[in-house]
Amino acid sequence: MKKLLFIIFCFICFNINIEALTYSGCDYGSISRLKSLVNNVNITYDYHIDDGIAYFDITLNNVPEDAYFEDSISTKKYTYSDTNNGEITIRNYNAYQGKYTFYADYKECSNTKIGTKYYNLPHYNIYYESSLCKDIPNYSLCQKWAKVNYSYSEFEVLVYKYKEAKEYTEKEEQVVVYKKTMLDKIIDLYTKNYYIILGGTIAICLIIILVKNRKGRFKL
Repeated sequence: MKKLLFIIFCFICFNINIEALTYSGCDYGSISRLKSLVNNVNITYDYHIDDGIAYFDITLNNVPEDAYFEDSISTKKYTYSDTNNGEITIRNYNAYQGKYTFYADYKECSNTKIGTKYYNLPHYNIYYESSLCKDIPNYSLCQKWAKVNYSYSEFEVLVYKYKEAKEYTEKEEQVVVYKKTMLDKIIDLYTKNYYIILGGTIAICLIIILVKNRKGRFKL
């Protein structure tokens, strides 16, 4: 029993020491507060096209005062003083994904990692404005935001193949307009109103039969 208690005591002490080293004297309350603040950081982006290449401007909102972050692309560090009340726009990205790693920026918790925010940007299709795409804007390789890894010659071949297939399909789906003759119209009329015509015919036949029967009775 004593050995078991000793092992449990050592385990607890070992964990406390590891956590103390991890946070370098920074208390859990401070870390939790900073993590919560980092979770509230929002990332949005805008873009502009320059010489057929899309460049993105990424904006971060709600950057905490007691934190700084490092850009995984440029490895540059940004502090709260670089922001405008917690908002900062980093311009002219042409990478499609990356992350911002946040660290504590005050004495007790200095340089302690407190969170990471990731971003994924859409792929701009360099062939989007090609003249080949003018009459097929809905084709997947002609979409503005599409990951297209073909050379121009490969792209050209695929577009022509798509156009040929599309033209063939449209020809197959063409509706032939049939002009109805007078006989067709009479048949249609009969088909739609056959029960009226049939009923009328039966009634007329019955009347004729009745009339004939009556004439037969009164014949001297």
